[in-house]
Amino acid sequence: MSETRTHVIKGCTLYWANFHEPNKYSEKYQVNCTNLSKDDEKALKAIGLTVKDGKEQGKPEMGMYVVAKATRPVVVVDSEKNSIENATNIGNGSIGNVAVAAFDYDHPTGGKGVGCGLQAAQISELIEYTPAGMFEKQEGGYVAEAKLEEAEVEKPF
Repeated sequence: MSETRTHVIKGCTLYWANFHEPNKYSEKYQVNCTNLSKDDEKALKAIGLTVKDGKEQGKPEMGMYVVAKATRPVVVVDSEKNSIENATNIGNGSIGNVAVAAFDYDHPTGGKGVGCGLQAAQISELIEYTPAGMFEKQEGGYVAEAKLEEAEVEKPF
C-alpha cells in the first residue's frame, strides 16, 4: 500500500478558481493556491510537490504558490462546512483552505514528475466574481429599457 501524501493548505489566496467547470486551457478543475505560508510551503515540499515562486514567474503578487488540479468536480464548502453547490462566484483574492494530494505521474510521451491533485476547498473569505463588477456606473450613458411584466405588455391580437 502506498503512502498517503496529502496536505491542507490553510488561508491561501485563491486565483483562477475553476471548481464549477474545467479550465478551458488545461481541461481540468483547478485553482492557484497563492501566498503560501512558510509552514505550508515546507509541508508541500515534504510530500514531493514543487512550490513555485511568483517573483521568478513574473507574478510577485502570488508569492509562493502551487496549482492544484483535478479531473472531476471537487467538494467546495463555506466556513461552516455547508456545501457550495454552484461555485461560479469565487473570485480572485478569495481566501480559503485547499486539500491537495501529491501523486507521481509517468506520461507516455516522456514526462514524469509529481502532480498536485485538487481534493476539496473551503472558502473562508469570499471575493465575489461578477463579470459586470469590473465596470463603473456611467452617468448619461445608454440605459437598457426595463423589462416589462407580461401583464403590462400590450398584446397585438
